Amino acid sequence: MIFTTILCILASYGLVIRAVLRLPTGARWHKAFSTCISHLAMVGLFYNSIMVTYVNPSASESSRKIVTLFFTVGTPLLNPLIYSLRNKEVKEALRRTLLGEQ
Repeated sequence: MIFTTILCILASYGLVIRAVLRLPTGARWHKAFSTCISHLAMVGLFYNSIMVTYVNPSASESSRKIVTLFFTVGTPLLNPLIYSLRNKEVKEALRRTLLGEQ
């Protein structure tokens, strides 16, 4: 069931990418791909948590608890960050913070 939903999501994003590549200008490509990347990042976090928890039955109880904690706490905390990185001012502020620039 997990793999079926992943395949459906990837197929739909394939169709989105195909439609974006037909757009005439690069600026539209950039806007569309930045939206797709943020969505795919959240979907990836979600499915990675599921894969570790349910697909790997030999995983220890402590590793399952860590993955569950990350899924229930980490993903909602990262969600605003990932979507706010689409904003130019937020990107610049993060770049200045990480590079130590004033």
